[in-house]
Amino acid sequence: MGALSARSRLLLCLSLLPALPARAEDRPNILFILVDNLGYGELDVYGGGGTRGAPTPRIDRLVNEGLRLTDMNMEPQRTPSRSAMLTGRYVIRSGTHSVASGGGPDGLTQWELTLAESLSAAGYATALYGKWHLGIENGRLPNDQGFDDWYGIPRTTDEALWRGSPGYSAALMPPPIPMGTPAPYTPPR
Repeated sequence: MGALSARSRLLLCLSLLPALPARAEDRPNILFILVDNLGYGELDVYGGGGTRGAPTPRIDRLVNEGLRLTDMNMEPQRTPSRSAMLTGRYVIRSGTHSVASGGGPDGLTQWELTLAESLSAAGYATALYGKWHLGIENGRLPNDQGFDDWYGIPRTTDEALWRGSPGYSAALMPPPIPMGTPAPYTPPR
């Protein structure tokens, strides 16, 4: 039997959600950690960490007490990887096949069903902490894609987000978005 596509695996996992116990205290906690630029062998649990001079005992404990998923086809850029993991779809079908360069609508469209939306429908509280990088327009921010709470940056860490930072240009990056709220936001044109 052939390997399941990422979408098939996501749909299989989501189909199991209704089978979860009805009481919130009986449901498992789900903690999904996505880290940019982290190599496979950089954590102790994968053979790195302490041998590289940076032990990772707390992360190792989380991994050892939970479900470890080790087989995924990663995209060559961060935006497509996030999109594929949140939607279970091939990124070419979601329009998120590369990092958007700005200047127009970018990121996940409003009709994409995300893992956060599915978990919310099953009674889970959802949150995203950190970089979103899947759209900065109204309707494409984390709070519009199923996350109850969001604290982080809308795009990437190598952009000057603060007006006092060297290299800041309001034409390239508008003033910071109020984080954690789905406040109306229109980037300057």
